Order: sequence, then C-alpha cells, then structure tokens
Amino acid sequence: MNDVIRQWNDTAAVYAEDQERSEFADSNRRVIEERFRQLNGERVLDLGCGYGWYSDYFASIGARPTGVDGSEKMLEIAREKYSDVDFILADIEKPLPFDDEFFDIVFSNQVLMDIENAEFVISECERVLKSGGIFYFGIVHPCFYDCKWLIDEKGYRYAKAMERYISSYRLTNEFWGTAHFHRPLSFYLNVAASCGLSLKEVCEPVSYEGVNKNSDIPLFFFAEFIKK
Repeated sequence: MNDVIRQWNDTAAVYAEDQERSEFADSNRRVIEERFRQLNGERVLDLGCGYGWYSDYFASIGARPTGVDGSEKMLEIAREKYSDVDFILADIEKPLPFDDEFFDIVFSNQVLMDIENAEFVISECERVLKSGGIFYFGIVHPCFYDCKWLIDEKGYRYAKAMERYISSYRLTNEFWGTAHFHRPLSFYLNVAASCGLSLKEVCEPVSYEGVNKNSDIPLFFFAEFIKK
C-alpha cells in the first residue's frame, strides 16, 4: 500500500464528516449538479470516488455509476451510506480493471491533484472511455490553492499571495494531512490533449461569499473533454 492511500485510510472518517457540512463541498456539488442534470443509463466511472456522494448522485439522475477508490476505509463508508451503488477497491495509479471503451463518462472530482502519477491516470481515463465520451475532472485551483490570504485592517481577505506556480512540487494538505501535488493548469490540459482528449469547456466558479473573502478569486477549476 503506498503512503497516499494509507493517508486517506487514516483520514477517511474525518474527511467524510467534513464534506457533509462544508460550504465549499456544497459549492462544488452545485457545479456538478448544474452540469449533469439528467442521464439515461450511461455508464459513469467515478474515479477516486471517496465516500461515494457523487456516485450516488449519478445514480439518482439515471446513470449506471461505478465508484472506484484505493482507500478501503473510504469504500467502507461509501458502501454503508449508498448500498445500491457498485464500488470497487483499486489503486487508480495502476491499470484500471475495465475493458477499453467501457464507460460513457469518466468523472474525477478533486482527485488528480492528490495523486502522484497523474499522467498515467489520465491516460487510463482515456483508455476506458468510449469514443465521443466525456472526461470531466475538478481540482482545487492551482493558481490560488497553495497561497496565503492577504488581509486588510478590517479583516477582509482581499487577495492571495503566490510564491511559486510554474514548478511542480509535493506538499501536505493542512486539513487532512494527505499528500497534495501542485502542478500548473497547463500540465492537466496538455496531458489530456496528448491522450487524444479534446477540450470542450472549463469552469472557474465562485466559491467565496464576498463578505469575508474576495469572491473574485476561485477555489476550484473544472474541465470537460471529449474523446476523439
């Protein structure tokens, strides 16, 4: 078991509980709910499904989801909460246990920035995706995530200060003690393009309320690709 999976096993219960009450998790969900309103039996791979919320959401709108995660503890929570959804334990940094062109949609939410070999993972997403299918991922926005808020005399967080952006590096997520791999946006877009995925749309939604924190600074980045 690699150290990243071990970290997620250790924090699974805390993470799941936090996500159930997080305003930022809610803002993330609104983006997904706006994009995917109704499906009709499409096979959806929820890659890095965690405790299963999005897998269950896809089932609720008519899809046939399969949730895959490397954390056994996360999947224990998922199976208890969403017993009607198919969940599979697998290290997503290794070849996925699916045939070529098996899924209509490959969905990966807030996962790619927390795995080391993202190039291989994206290539596997392309492999298991049908021609004309959708690859959709969300990450924390690398332009603003590993940055410190600048605060004015009234306590308003008005800007963020970044020390490095272009270089890639590993850090520890302060919230859950898990590994995070900073990479510029160009990394994700170029890797997807090199795998034969065509960019359809990106989204940088508003996440902060504009009262205590500047709402013009995004927290998340979402991208949708089509397999050629």
